[in-house]
Amino acid sequence: MDLRIGNKNISQNSSSFIVAEAGSNHDGNFNQALKLVDIAAEAGADAIKFQIFRADKLYPKNSGKIRLNNKTLDLYGFLKKHEVDYDWIPKLKKYCEERKIIFLATPFDERSSDILEKYGALAYKIASPELNHIPLLKHIAKKNKPIIMSDGLSTISDIDLAIETIKKQNNFKIAVLHCLSAYPAPAEEYNLNFIQTLIKVFGVIAGVSDHTTDPVLIPTLAVCNGARIVEKHFTISKNLKGADHFYALEPNELMLMIKKIREVEKFSQKQKKEFLSKHPKIMGSYEKIIAKCEKEIYPGDKRSIFAIKKIRFGERFTIRNIRVLRAERFLHPGIHPQFFEIILGKVCQSDISAFRGVEWKNVLKR
Repeated sequence: MDLRIGNKNISQNSSSFIVAEAGSNHDGNFNQALKLVDIAAEAGADAIKFQIFRADKLYPKNSGKIRLNNKTLDLYGFLKKHEVDYDWIPKLKKYCEERKIIFLATPFDERSSDILEKYGALAYKIASPELNHIPLLKHIAKKNKPIIMSDGLSTISDIDLAIETIKKQNNFKIAVLHCLSAYPAPAEEYNLNFIQTLIKVFGVIAGVSDHTTDPVLIPTLAVCNGARIVEKHFTISKNLKGADHFYALEPNELMLMIKKIREVEKFSQKQKKEFLSKHPKIMGSYEKIIAKCEKEIYPGDKRSIFAIKKIRFGERFTIRNIRVLRAERFLHPGIHPQFFEIILGKVCQSDISAFRGVEWKNVLKR
């Protein structure tokens, strides 16, 4: 039960591996991305992580507008604007090496993961909504690199299926970060005792991906409860206009978080227990539940199978007309991604409009 990422060994006996999540807080500006690397390195993070996606591999084009931080956001347009140019990847990785911080990335589709592999990715992160993207998990697992997954919006069965999918590709380098997929997330719903379930039931390195606005509380409690990876969003300034800045840590807060994590790592077992006992609501139970704050987006934020163009009765399902996408709030999800390979080649039994979820009634003969 240990992982090695670059020159860092992660185990139950190691210090915590701290990931400063830049995400898309570069706002499409390469120099801003470099500034984020500087901030993470100066704060003492072990790694900085970016998100590598293509909008058309993530959401249907008609995914609509969402409300976030009292703003209306054209989701597909926003994502299109924040796509990382693949040419950035080797430049960012090289700059991270110069700053002595590990470059990590979350790929949201197979091609993005292949580009990262081409440039020597040390590990891969799987975001919470992609935990059920079985074709993507299989594809990445075959690269035989460490895989770190977040478990927001997931049941314990979802986690089990994801872990078994990776293991079937003879990859056992797995970590799972306990997470709430809400932005920001309420601390009292974090249910941090589930970290122990991940460790003892699944035998993986466990950690936390924290979406609360507090720079210290969830990370330090999680570390005292066995987390060995801590991930948290950060930004140059909360006042920037992108979608993820408002709940992310500013540079001084990121530095404070890392300082406090290093302090609690030195606690005795007695001190750790006393600290945990002061926050029973946040620690919660050992069960995996869909938290109240996640219920609004739970039906649509996981992946499912969609038609990406109109499919007529009698046509066969192919990689050119179906894709594994998120539904978001306004679209009806399709079939679970684990059946993607089974559906390929089958004959469509009824017309399906473009960007609609593919249902079993569209696949099975009546």
